[in-house]
Amino acid sequence: MKRGLMAVLMLALAVPVPALAWWSQDWQYRRKVTLDASAVAGLKETLHRVPVLVRLHGGTVDFTQFKPDGSDIRFVAADDKTPLNFHVERFDPAAEIALIWVDVPELVAGKPREIWMYYGGNGTAANNASASFDGEQALVLHFGEANGIPADLTANRNKVSVAGVAPVVDGVVAGGLALKPGSQIHIDPSQSLSIQPGGQMTWSAWLKSDLEAGAADTVIYTKFGSGDEASPDRLTLGTRGGLPYIRVGAAEAAARTPLTPGTWAHLAITADDKQVILYVNGSEMARLTGGLPALGGAEVIGGYGETPGFAGTVDEVGRANTARSASFLAVQAQSQGPLSRFSTVAATAEQRGTESVGYARILVGALTPDAWLIIALLALMAGVSWVVMASKAQLISRTLAANRKFLKALRQAVIAPDGAKALAELPLGKDVPASTLGRIFTAAQEELGLRLGEARRLGNGGLLVPEAVAMVRAMLDATRVEEEQRLSRRMVLLTIAISGGPFLGLLGTVIGVMITFAGVAAAGEVNITAIAPGIAAALVATVAGLAVAIPALFGYNYLNSRLDEVADSHDVFAEELEKRIADSYRPGGSLTSPAR
Repeated sequence: MKRGLMAVLMLALAVPVPALAWWSQDWQYRRKVTLDASAVAGLKETLHRVPVLVRLHGGTVDFTQFKPDGSDIRFVAADDKTPLNFHVERFDPAAEIALIWVDVPELVAGKPREIWMYYGGNGTAANNASASFDGEQALVLHFGEANGIPADLTANRNKVSVAGVAPVVDGVVAGGLALKPGSQIHIDPSQSLSIQPGGQMTWSAWLKSDLEAGAADTVIYTKFGSGDEASPDRLTLGTRGGLPYIRVGAAEAAARTPLTPGTWAHLAITADDKQVILYVNGSEMARLTGGLPALGGAEVIGGYGETPGFAGTVDEVGRANTARSASFLAVQAQSQGPLSRFSTVAATAEQRGTESVGYARILVGALTPDAWLIIALLALMAGVSWVVMASKAQLISRTLAANRKFLKALRQAVIAPDGAKALAELPLGKDVPASTLGRIFTAAQEELGLRLGEARRLGNGGLLVPEAVAMVRAMLDATRVEEEQRLSRRMVLLTIAISGGPFLGLLGTVIGVMITFAGVAAAGEVNITAIAPGIAAALVATVAGLAVAIPALFGYNYLNSRLDEVADSHDVFAEELEKRIADSYRPGGSLTSPAR
């Protein structure tokens, strides 16, 4: 059915889109991914090796074209030659959502960058989380683990433990962890996380606070010196009255704008030998002069000891052994959020071995299973309606031809000297079995024979009284109604197609639009290229409904006009036959005029 529909759509909508070089012939499909650096406020320099989040959802891509586990996904640079490292945080074809981190070699301020996503191949999984980050990245926590225990995705494999936390599905990217004041995420000390005096570091995370502004001190993040809580040396990120602050020893600096409860915010700390800076949503909010002391202890997200911790949800925690630039943090803050327009996946999939991809392929490729179900029902309805129209047209044509043949035979019989006998005895109707007039005549003839026999028994000499003629007319009318009902049988299927087809199509469109917007909301990507294919594909169901109804409407009206023609001939024939019988079998009657 998909092939048939695609063929029809190709004839109507095939507008070519050029295809370019192909990275590998082992992959069937590719889509262009555009990274719009001009959309990032604060990106003022060229960045190298930036992990970028690419969101896929059912409104953008057809998940049936991927392998069930997504292992056929590959990313290639704009030159269509250089494979890019990446890892998949989530691939859920049932929910039609995929979240993929790609190691982009370079982002230039103010300039869009394009990369290719290939899929539909038979290769094994190329997931490589540790290679997706530069060598300075010491810790990455996505919080997408099924067991709820975070795992470091870098090559360092730092040990992480949790207490009092609860996994949530609505993190800023995929899953997250919900923390209460007594909750804790503990990262053990390691060489990869150790900071030398005056050393560089960056810590970042997405946070959604559950506390109202004005609440007491809470601790978000602490980097301890050797000895952990017993050490006086530590770096602390916390909130006081909803205002985030950083503290090193006795020195403290706070932002002037509080965090908004219930809203995701990107918080980051950078440090070098001259300063420690707090960023909120990619913008500098507080600064301390001077570097960090030696910090070789554990790292804790949440409270410790008697110190209450942050209450809310945390996602995408990262630690690097370099002071990331303000531009780097601006990209993180403005590209990872659910409303980001930084990365855009092309609405059109290019297919290997074709020189062009028509609009029809886009529409068919974006159809969801429920849309295919609706279209299948409409196809069945269309098939039934076309069979009814064809069979009825053939039946009516055959009936009209047979009626003409019967009337010709009747005309020849009744103009003979014994025409009255022909009315009562000759099997003219049975000689033309396809004629409705013949069957009406046969029924009237049988009733006439009964009435003539009764008249002879009563001594009327084979003449009919008006009551007997009325009985013959009643038989004429009854048979005429039966014949017209037989001819109209199954015409109701056409009215069902006319009235039900558009509504079924509208149902498919509404469901498709709902699924498209649900996928957009779940993936967090809002742009016209994300929703256009899904909406366009959803409208295919409406077009299919109209394609069922319009031919059925024309066919119904045409067939009704032909049925009216047959019915009119029945009325005229019944009227004339009654008068002819009454005239032929009354006292002194004679058969003087031929049937028409």
